[in-house]
Amino acid sequence: MRQVTGVLTAVLLVCASAALVAQTPDADGKARSPASAEPAYVRTGPVVIAQEVLEGWRFLYSFITEVEFVLCLEGKERDGVIIVENFRLARMENTSATSVRYHPCKSEDYIGTAHNHPPTANGGSQCYRSLPDRRSFEQDERAIVDIILCGEDRFIWILKDGTTGGPGHGQ
Repeated sequence: MRQVTGVLTAVLLVCASAALVAQTPDADGKARSPASAEPAYVRTGPVVIAQEVLEGWRFLYSFITEVEFVLCLEGKERDGVIIVENFRLARMENTSATSVRYHPCKSEDYIGTAHNHPPTANGGSQCYRSLPDRRSFEQDERAIVDIILCGEDRFIWILKDGTTGGPGHGQ
């Protein structure tokens, strides 16, 4: 459990610093903002995810491999498109390789949760929606999207109407 706590602490530090804008020195050696302040997004059907969010998921999935974790997704819905702009680590009470108990997400911009399915002992992934996953999403009245991370670059998303997709869908 200490190892998990240490990893989660490191993750919190990374997530907290993710909002900071990288700066590069100009010709005078002074720090300046990058030329492009526009964030990059990746679209998979009606779900659009900021590239920075995908990079954070990749990092977390790579280093938290023994237990499940939950992320509170932040963003908005506009004209039937769900835009995931950020995430925060949920307050978790208990976690194992197959389940996680956590406090509800409270952010004003909350749109749903993402959680991982850790790799199997042989390194395989589990890109599916379990019955507890389904129940949790159905009971969350504020959530409009549920995302399951099942690989460094693989995930599935589920909407309230049952629509599913993502780069891990069907695997």
